[in-house]
Amino acid sequence: MLSALRAQFLAALGRTDETLNEVARSDEHFADSAPGEDAPWMCYYDEAEHLGSTGKALIPVALARTQMELAAPRIRQAIRRQGQNYPRSRAFSLTRLATLTMRMGDPQEAASLGLQAARQAKELHSQRIRDELQVLTRASIKHLGIPEVNELYSVLTDDREAFGASS
Repeated sequence: MLSALRAQFLAALGRTDETLNEVARSDEHFADSAPGEDAPWMCYYDEAEHLGSTGKALIPVALARTQMELAAPRIRQAIRRQGQNYPRSRAFSLTRLATLTMRMGDPQEAASLGLQAARQAKELHSQRIRDELQVLTRASIKHLGIPEVNELYSVLTDDREAFGASS
């Protein structure tokens, strides 16, 4: 978990090679972990959480290297594994994947992911999720000529109170 966090910090500093090395180190630590022996406060850090955390760290690397596949597969796997038990983590992962896809991939797919994220976010009261949704909103602006993206943008900007933001 600490290596995944360190990778996120390195990514925020634009140190892409070091980020990749730290994600690899995090993967090694996770592979060597013994969940039954972990401290009780670590019980939430399962494979889904690991994939989501390292996927988040790899987003800036994917953007810098224009290689979406550096981050997207991990985040997709995290979403599949997070399921209904971790709605907050799943909302984060969906939003991050939607934003990455909006910036580098298919805007229509991104809109579909973003709408899923927006639906889930309505059930949560989290400033951090609202912040992530704002990043998605800004990324959507370039693609407002696409009906699905325009719909997502409308949901994200018209329903601000549904996400707990003040008008």
